Amino acid sequence: MTIPHDVLQSEIDKRIANTRALMAERGYDALIVYGNNKLSGSLRYLTDYFPDRAGWISLTGTETAIVDGAGAFINASDPPVLLVDPGLMPTREICVSEIMAGEGFAAKKGDGLSVQNLEKLITDTGSVKRIGIETFDKFPAPLYAGIIEKFSDIEIVRSTIVEELRMVKSDFDLEMFRKAGRIADLGHETIINLLKEKGVGVTELEIIRSAEHAMRTANPIYEDSCSSSPSLICTGHPVAGALLHLPNPAKSVHRGDIVHWDICMRFEGYPIDNARTRCMGPVAEKHQRAYEAVLEIQRAVIEAAKPGILANKLVNLAEQMAIDRGFKLWDRFLGHGLGWDIHERPDMGIEELPLKENMVLAIEPRLAVDNIYLFGNEDMVHVTKDGGVSFTSYPKEPLEI
Repeated sequence: MTIPHDVLQSEIDKRIANTRALMAERGYDALIVYGNNKLSGSLRYLTDYFPDRAGWISLTGTETAIVDGAGAFINASDPPVLLVDPGLMPTREICVSEIMAGEGFAAKKGDGLSVQNLEKLITDTGSVKRIGIETFDKFPAPLYAGIIEKFSDIEIVRSTIVEELRMVKSDFDLEMFRKAGRIADLGHETIINLLKEKGVGVTELEIIRSAEHAMRTANPIYEDSCSSSPSLICTGHPVAGALLHLPNPAKSVHRGDIVHWDICMRFEGYPIDNARTRCMGPVAEKHQRAYEAVLEIQRAVIEAAKPGILANKLVNLAEQMAIDRGFKLWDRFLGHGLGWDIHERPDMGIEELPLKENMVLAIEPRLAVDNIYLFGNEDMVHVTKDGGVSFTSYPKEPLEI
């Protein structure tokens, strides 16, 4: 069952109110919230729209445009306006009443997300002195240059208002993450059943596709599976120099292999990002030690994931625990914030950002053994005052199948 439209609209209305409160606090008269076919988290957060395609379109007999993005224009009082690239169009009910778009593939220059339409919205707002742009690093240069040329007296700055709001989840968001966690468990169960039934000889591609099929079938809406973060796998030895890699259709599982998978999908827009590890047959002593270390590291990090601790301190904890056990944290990577763009802030690498209650993290410590196998698990974790609580519960043991 999908989210009732009125329930989602109510949630988005609250998000817009929170956005406007921060706009006033930081002196923004207007905000342009951009998103494209790969990174649309902030845009979807405020509109439930995500650009679902990309490509080229003719605007005139001699001019073409690349289309892959959209923006929401928000000021202090008027209803938000969605502007989509010429050639794009909402093809499902969304949570914004006013849409500027062309007539599908018959769009013409100036339609949708264009300098002309942004100029009109800014002018109609009146007395605009400062505009923030969300997803600034990916905002199209021609649009930025056009706005600067039209409004040389307006300060246009990089905004992180929506980015910051999205880091702390609402009760509605947390319930959706719980549901997404159950779908992740379904993906793991599907892989384990396949490994038990078929086992030796199954290919990496078969393993990943089995989980993705199960998870996608459980999603009650049609949407891009997870373009910003594909599912990955390691069954031993690097592929193209990477231990964790896209599933190789020519690479099959052998007796004694360590199979580590990292599955990604969406559930009504909410991300699924989860990993588990199993061994196909008797477990070598060194491999057992590595896996026990992973379990201990992840338990300690999840327990420490409380409001106030700096994100990078969790990495330091995991790294030292790995060293104490005779291993090295793979790529010094522990995980990341989890949101609509999958890999989000806080980045648990070097970012000195204090955790806040109701953040959601992907905690995924890994250890590499002899640059052949990866040992690790990934959980989607809710930050609470008592420590982290996992949304995913599929068993991490026994290691051996």
